[in-house]
Amino acid sequence: MCQVENLIFSSTGGGPQINTVDRTPDRPMIARTRKSAMFPYLWLELRRLVRDSSYVLVSVLLPVGMFLLFSSLGDEATNHDLVQLMVGMAGFGAVGITLNSGTGIADDRARGWLRQLRLLPLGPAKVVVARGLCAMALSLPPIVIVCVAGAFKGVDLSVAQWAGVAALLWIGIAPVALLGLGIGYLCAPQQAQAIGLALFVGMSMIGGLWIEVSDFPGWLQVVSKITPVYSYAEIPRSVGWDRAPHALDIGALAAWTIALMALALFAYRRTGRRA
Repeated sequence: MCQVENLIFSSTGGGPQINTVDRTPDRPMIARTRKSAMFPYLWLELRRLVRDSSYVLVSVLLPVGMFLLFSSLGDEATNHDLVQLMVGMAGFGAVGITLNSGTGIADDRARGWLRQLRLLPLGPAKVVVARGLCAMALSLPPIVIVCVAGAFKGVDLSVAQWAGVAALLWIGIAPVALLGLGIGYLCAPQQAQAIGLALFVGMSMIGGLWIEVSDFPGWLQVVSKITPVYSYAEIPRSVGWDRAPHALDIGALAAWTIALMALALFAYRRTGRRA
């Protein structure tokens, strides 16, 4: 308990008396302050990110264009094929924009924004969760618009399947968003951009967003199934194909989320030590 000793003179003319005043911090009040500070911070970050409308060109127009192009090539595609392509292109846009958020974080760190952020009553976990939710929010436009394009091209799903596919595409992007945060906290802006782009293209190809994993050589299929993007795409595809998602895919995606959350927390704390 923190205590401060104050000297108070007696009104009767006596000598000074020691009065012990309790200065114990109000822990519940501090906890409430930290909790209430998270939502204004989340709103601030969302407004900052939405102002940068350049992400729309890459994260929305490119995957939609690729979906419309590929779905029009060759013979008439089956519903199974259209679901696979739609989920792949929606995931492609979502992965791109969430990884790109790491570049913005690296820019913030270079400008000193993260040092200012540490003045807020927010712990590392709340900061990482808020930034992760912002990155996930940016993935909504490509997911929704590609799904709308899928309906336009004749993808036949029930209302529950449409809702499940869209929701799983959004929720499942969490580990990729955390990976982008980790890159942004650890790397300089140019490095973060280069690493994010390399991971974006590499994971999209190897993870099965562009190409069917069954067409890969055996060893590459093994590598593909280890990546978080593979499980990220397979879970909503299973729902679209009216199948139960595989337990291994759910477990793998959960494990990646935990591991990359730990990476993002480590990286954020490391920026504090270097500040």
